[in-house]
Amino acid sequence: MSASSSTPQITQIDKSQMNEIIQAVEGTDENYVIIDVRNVDEIDYTGKLSPVVHTLPLPYIVQYGVFNLDNEDFEDSFGFPKPEMDQTLVFTCKAGIRSMQAGQFAIQAGYTKIVNYTGGANDWFR
Repeated sequence: MSASSSTPQITQIDKSQMNEIIQAVEGTDENYVIIDVRNVDEIDYTGKLSPVVHTLPLPYIVQYGVFNLDNEDFEDSFGFPKPEMDQTLVFTCKAGIRSMQAGQFAIQAGYTKIVNYTGGANDWFR
């Protein structure tokens, strides 16, 4: 088996699929953790996709390797529990590019269930 075939793939989803995931999380489905990697000022401008979406700007992911922090440091720094390894991480940003990068960092940290909302805020708030 080659290394590339064992690397987790990032699942691409559209607006309707993202809406289904948000509704599941709003209904207390704990299998998903939705993370918006836009900067705070961008989120302030458009608003959040939903109150269940966490904010974790990509520069923090890149600079601090946040997915390698211990649980307590992660929660103290970002205000929500560090995702468990068996949860599905759903990333969103403005247009699906930074969220793909965030997904790659999560894979490097050992996460295997990664989803990218390709439309991002541009699509969501259109």
